[in-house]
Amino acid sequence: MWFQNRRGSAAAALAGAVLWAAAASQVPAAESAAEQQSLEELRNTVVNLLQALVDKGLMTREQAEQLVKQAQQKAAADAQANAAKAAAEAKAEQNAVRVPYVPQIVQDQIAKQVEQQVQPAVVSSVIQQAKEEKWGVPGALPDWLSRVQVFGDMTFRVQNDMYASDNAVDQILDYNAINQAGGIAETTYPFIDTTDNRNRFRERARLGVQADLDPNWTAGIRLATGSLTIPPSESQNQGTYGERYTPGFDEAYLRWDSRPPGQISWMSVEGGRFLDPWFSPTELAWARDLTFEGVAATGRWGFGTDGGADRSLVYLTVAADQMLEVPLANPDNKWMVAGQLGTNLRLADGLQHLRFAAAYYDFLHITGIKNPPESTFYNFTAPAYIQYGNSYFDISNTTNPDVNLFALAAHFRIVDLASTYELTFGSHLFTVNAEAVKNIGYNLASVEALTQQIVPRPENVGYDGEVGYGDPAVDNRWDWRARIGYKYVRRDAVLDAWTDADFHGGGTNAEGYYFWYELGLARDVWMRVRYMSANEVDGPRFGLDTVQTDFNARF
Repeated sequence: MWFQNRRGSAAAALAGAVLWAAAASQVPAAESAAEQQSLEELRNTVVNLLQALVDKGLMTREQAEQLVKQAQQKAAADAQANAAKAAAEAKAEQNAVRVPYVPQIVQDQIAKQVEQQVQPAVVSSVIQQAKEEKWGVPGALPDWLSRVQVFGDMTFRVQNDMYASDNAVDQILDYNAINQAGGIAETTYPFIDTTDNRNRFRERARLGVQADLDPNWTAGIRLATGSLTIPPSESQNQGTYGERYTPGFDEAYLRWDSRPPGQISWMSVEGGRFLDPWFSPTELAWARDLTFEGVAATGRWGFGTDGGADRSLVYLTVAADQMLEVPLANPDNKWMVAGQLGTNLRLADGLQHLRFAAAYYDFLHITGIKNPPESTFYNFTAPAYIQYGNSYFDISNTTNPDVNLFALAAHFRIVDLASTYELTFGSHLFTVNAEAVKNIGYNLASVEALTQQIVPRPENVGYDGEVGYGDPAVDNRWDWRARIGYKYVRRDAVLDAWTDADFHGGGTNAEGYYFWYELGLARDVWMRVRYMSANEVDGPRFGLDTVQTDFNARF
């Protein structure tokens, strides 16, 4: 009995050893040479033990073989179960994200870097939202103040005027000075200076306020420097023994728009004194500083689906501008009535723009009328301001030789064609501007009869063309833009009092070229250098080169 129990215990131990060896034999490969050697030793030990038991008669060979077979089957089943379990775990972990351990010091460093990178953008976004929504402002300020915008600009200019050495001397009358003095003999120097070079400092300052009364109504006023009697320029000459500049209102208007800002308004109407309502890409017809008095209306029709308020459109502008109100002769009030039909086309997904417009400007009652003998009744027909170039005749009719008053000899009914083409190259913009005018109201015979002079050809056409390249706008430091152009305008092509005040000293009867270069010095601060070289179209020799260096700022 003891022998039988002892035999069973040995058999059980042997079975465990066999099972262990068989399971180990199912391992595909050892992880190292040492582990492989250990498994081989275990296998050999089990085999030798089984052989010894068979040899001593404690176990038959069939029993040993059956024991090994059972151990191998058990090991194979365990290996299959382990493989299935491993496969299930691998499948479950396919989309798992393993997060390695990051030390606290590294976490603190990453948080600091993220804060430095993200904080400026977050702060900027919050500030922008605060500005748009006016956080805290409506409760602290009156409601009307939130609807008022203050704006302005100033220019400091260094100007050099250089006259041609062969200019005519004492031949070109200064009609404006003569009219102001009352006669040629009453004027200290009745001729335009054509010989003495001039170097001076000039300045222009403007301050305006615009109020959005509601989504459709806007009102604005603006003060500007400059002489109160010189319409085309608001530049003030320095060097007046410290006398203060005289500001005047160059804008005072009320405007109605059919839609709020940011959308195409199908109708706009404004009255009072307002900026130039005409599309005029050059200063051929109108000086940049010129503003108009009266009423103007613009109707627009937009088409296309892209661009929002900047999408393609066709427009029509009409205006009546009162130039002079004559109390005692109301039918003779001086007016300009005008209309302009134009289009603004967005092409190639906004990379190209084409603008074209045709305008008609009719000046009523601005031609001079000669006075009856010893009368001053028609003195009001003389212009309030004259630059240079138009044809003039003396309307005074008196036996006093010291009395003179000069007025326009031509009628002015002007057809104006203007166009602009813009092409975007990356961040830069290429532009071509062109404008041409013809005074169809000009009558050669009438001008010769009034001036008592022979006019060899009609003096009623003009044109101006320029090309430019650079940043679309000079708003920030190192933004730049350049342009070069050529201008030709005969005596009576346009009204000399309202055209360019800088080219050839201002006025008409001039031809030549010009060059501009603008460079940003800081945000809303920029420098502009302009060089203009011009000569007379006909008449006495009059050549003038002008260099203007402007330092500008706006807010």
